[in-house]
Amino acid sequence: MAFRAKLLRTLFASALVVMAASGCKNDDVNKKIKNGPDPDTNSGVDAKRGGAKPMQINRPETDSVSWPKLQRTKWKSLEIATPGKDNVLDCELRIDNTGADLNIDLFNSLGTQIGFTPGPAPNKLKKLAVKLEELGTYFVRLQAAMPKDESDFSVICRWEEEVAAPETPDKPRRPGKKPPTEKPAKAETFEEKVEKGTEGRIKTSYRDSSQMVMIVDKGAAAGVHEGTEGTVLEGKSGRQPLDGGSFKIIQVIDDSTSKAQSSVRSIGKNNRVVLFLK
Repeated sequence: MAFRAKLLRTLFASALVVMAASGCKNDDVNKKIKNGPDPDTNSGVDAKRGGAKPMQINRPETDSVSWPKLQRTKWKSLEIATPGKDNVLDCELRIDNTGADLNIDLFNSLGTQIGFTPGPAPNKLKKLAVKLEELGTYFVRLQAAMPKDESDFSVICRWEEEVAAPETPDKPRRPGKKPPTEKPAKAETFEEKVEKGTEGRIKTSYRDSSQMVMIVDKGAAAGVHEGTEGTVLEGKSGRQPLDGGSFKIIQVIDDSTSKAQSSVRSIGKNNRVVLFLK
């Protein structure tokens, strides 16, 4: 029994020596990692949030990180300027190196972390969806997870904009919002009336006291009515008004004939007119 007890004491002491040696070794490894070089020693300005590079919404970007090369971190900035349909920012990280693990995290404009990376993904696709409380600037941090990790990657952040419903005429306006001002319609010039008018011909004309009376070949079928105005045209073609040749319809005789009156002294051989129909 004494021999057995002595043997047990010897084995226990040996185990303590091995454990102590192992503990010292682990402490040395941890100390080495803790006191090693900054994992972003060789990174650019975008290794810090203040140097984040702008990233377009709904457009993939490709980049890389490498802890062994002391290029562990990349920061990207996003501008969310319009309300979203569900106000959810949906980010995806695709890792090219199947043997590496990368992290993706989301921060608000104050640097507060609001989205945390998922764990290792067997298919090397990590998804991070975060509901945003306000519009503004947001930051995405991409990092190699462990000292051995390095990889190219692609990242995209999707934001579905809210489609505003069209306003109906009966919808009340917001307080303080001024109604749109309607621009007054531009008055049509005499020349424009002549160009747009309906052309007709004078069947006959005669002077009645101080007025020239003309029988025109346009009536009710053409839309002529009492009060319709027009002018005599000069020459055999074109739309040149005769000087002083303005007239007014005083009687619609039938569908194809009406009587006009003008203060023009003479129409000469001019027998064309243009009527300003509305």
